[in-house]
Amino acid sequence: MNRIVVIEDDPAILRGLADNLRSQSYDVSTADDGADGYNLVRREQPDLVILDLSLPTMNGYEICRQLRRNGMATPILMLTAQGEEFQRVEGFEAGADDYVTKPFSLLELLGRVRAILRRSEGRSDLASQKELDEARHIQERLLPSDIPRISGIRIAAAWRPARLVGGDYFDVLKFDANTVGVCIADVCGKGMPAAMMMANLQATVKTTATVRTRPRDVCAAINRIMCSNMASHGFISFFYALIETRADNIKEMTYCNAGHNPPILSHRSSIASESLRWLDCGGGVLGVFELWSYEEEQISLQSGDRLLMYTDGITECRDAKGEEFGEGRVTGVMHGLEKANNDCPSALTQAIIDAATQFSSGNFEDDLTVVAISVD
Repeated sequence: MNRIVVIEDDPAILRGLADNLRSQSYDVSTADDGADGYNLVRREQPDLVILDLSLPTMNGYEICRQLRRNGMATPILMLTAQGEEFQRVEGFEAGADDYVTKPFSLLELLGRVRAILRRSEGRSDLASQKELDEARHIQERLLPSDIPRISGIRIAAAWRPARLVGGDYFDVLKFDANTVGVCIADVCGKGMPAAMMMANLQATVKTTATVRTRPRDVCAAINRIMCSNMASHGFISFFYALIETRADNIKEMTYCNAGHNPPILSHRSSIASESLRWLDCGGGVLGVFELWSYEEEQISLQSGDRLLMYTDGITECRDAKGEEFGEGRVTGVMHGLEKANNDCPSALTQAIIDAATQFSSGNFEDDLTVVAISVD
């Protein structure tokens, strides 16, 4: 059964298209907002996209450009206003494959849908995309689907590759009832090469990190392995923390930062600049110099503390004027949730992703990963 995503902000047209396509035995998903539709296409990887060009949040032209920029070959059928030739031309230049003018004939639209799907059969680029789709599903399975937790510590994470696959990585390793290891990493590069190195890193972390291995030793061991595997073809920024809840309910974190964006530790009592700590103790990125040594720092965690880890896809995404999102906006989002008395880590990860998406209009050039930890 072919999968079709319809993105249209007119509720009557959207409902009519969905009902008629389903009557033809197509599997149909819908969105009435540009950004939501774009994310739906990225998530579901359909066989066809039917796309209105005038949409809220993110217009159809930008959706086309972003999908093509991210390597998606999925056919796009655009809906344009009657007689607006410039819309059709711009749509084709953005990456659309065909068009139907409004008000459209339902018979014509269904005929074009069948023709597009028929032409798609056997296309090598779409076959390659299906392979990438499977690679993405495999990569998603490498990441934790259920975040483990220990007493007094809540953890949430969000991961979004800029392309079908990506080089960002995070993990939460539960060693026993009172101890977890948490890491986040960013592999230099994008697409399949970065994804392959990410899988290599994931396997290395799984075999290196234990409840008895100090974070600095974890980073040193992974660095030696990655220097051998990467052969000077890139590097990895990496942050690893070991968090323990002791019998007296004291919570301690020992971390090592191997060239990663310093995570932000804040206290719930205040988020003024003097109460924020950037966790930068550690050493250089992984995979460059085999004999690099690493340091670590131990921190006592207090009730109400929050730790935010992220990759530079968040801080370096840009708006239409070329301005970066930056750390200031990251701490601003944290401050907003603080004022709302919301210490839920999943709310923080989602708020960061939403703010970056709105700021950049969904135009991400790099992978995004956010991990948040709240101390009860």
